[in-house]
Amino acid sequence: MSIPPTRLCVGHYEEYDPPRDFGWLPAPTAGIYVVPPESFDPEDVDETAGCMLYLGGAEPHRVKPVQD
Repeated sequence: MSIPPTRLCVGHYEEYDPPRDFGWLPAPTAGIYVVPPESFDPEDVDETAGCMLYLGGAEPHRVKPVQD
């Protein structure tokens, strides 16, 4: 399954050293919390507005910075 390219704002980044044990393998080494731009408010972070992407696992992630 593939998700088309989507514009997201990064709310925060977490690095796990050693990789974090969530009960699946391979264990993720990092995570980024992403929010759709229309829901992003840096002054009022709403944890339910976005989702966490765990990096270093089996799924590929390609992130490209975009300047507006």
